[in-house]
Amino acid sequence: MNKKIGLLAIALLFLFASAAQAAPAKKQDSIRVYLDNQEIQFQAAPIMKNGVTFVQFRPLFQALDYKVDWNRAKQQVTGTFLDQKLQMTIGQNTAYVNGVKTKLQVAPFTDAGNTLVPLRFVAEATGLPVTWDSKARTIKIDRESAIVDASAKVESLYNIIEKAGNAKDLNAVMTAYHPKSPSYKEIQEEYRDQFKYDLSVSADVWDVTVAGSSIHAFTNVTLDRKSGPFTWDVTLHYEILVKKDASGAWKIYDQNQYETEYFVGDKLLEARPVVPIAEQKALQESIDTQYKGFNEENGPLLMSVIHPDSVFYGMFQESIAEGIFDEVNFMLKAETVQTVFFQGDDAVIYIEESDNADGETIQSTSLYWLKKHEGKWLIYDVLEVE
Repeated sequence: MNKKIGLLAIALLFLFASAAQAAPAKKQDSIRVYLDNQEIQFQAAPIMKNGVTFVQFRPLFQALDYKVDWNRAKQQVTGTFLDQKLQMTIGQNTAYVNGVKTKLQVAPFTDAGNTLVPLRFVAEATGLPVTWDSKARTIKIDRESAIVDASAKVESLYNIIEKAGNAKDLNAVMTAYHPKSPSYKEIQEEYRDQFKYDLSVSADVWDVTVAGSSIHAFTNVTLDRKSGPFTWDVTLHYEILVKKDASGAWKIYDQNQYETEYFVGDKLLEARPVVPIAEQKALQESIDTQYKGFNEENGPLLMSVIHPDSVFYGMFQESIAEGIFDEVNFMLKAETVQTVFFQGDDAVIYIEESDNADGETIQSTSLYWLKKHEGKWLIYDVLEVE
């Protein structure tokens, strides 16, 4: 009896083993890749090779906003975004990130005509964290949290700019800038000029993007005159690039001022300063001389009332030399003239003017900023009021 049971047990074990061997292996679910909870669509399914997930390079780079280039002759993949450049070659374990050589665990390869690159390497090289969920077989690239973190870093720099700007502390404000910035000295001079005025400084940060070893953002700085010498109220709009310095601290490496937005408040327009009669007459004479220079096509007369430090000085000289009076007729006339600022060597005049040289009257409203130069009031700047 015991022998029969033993034989039966052996038979059953053999049967189960055979059935297990005959049963097909359970097919694993395909790997899915998400960027900020949005699935990236690949024409070819991601492949796991030696523990490394590989995906088609083009859909991945495009999802990350990188420009894609494929060099068929060199079998080389390149992705570029802002100042970042990633480069990989099929079959080679060496990749380049901004020209710096990096070792890959597994080389990029081709499969069924598709070029596949290591996902984690690409994502992390672009500055984005990656997580792998083995149970769900999903890979998540977290751009949102990277942007939140980057935004906080940029905002902290502009907190310095705002605080140091209001305190007119040049040394403090320059701590926000990368010491190796190509514009460092130029930026320093701009702050020296800014600190000559009594201004209220405020700043804002928006549209932050992570780009590998850099942070890209749009920012603005608003400067409102409080007292002292006159200057326009403005908001300066910048596109900036932030990088780490030698200590690993994030600093503004480069900035491009792409717009200056002027503000004219009611406080200025409604002001009625006391102006000595002689000074008011001299201011009016300069305005009239400008009109006469335009209307009579008299270049030297026009230039006689333009301040040599004005941006208009060179522009008018060039336009006159190129024959503007041969191409354009002027019949300028002031309808309303009101001085709204008068202090020291600065004066601002509100003027409603018209030009009907071609039979069609064109009306405009402008603020003329005049500065005293060698005892004479000269036009320094003109701002059209909407």
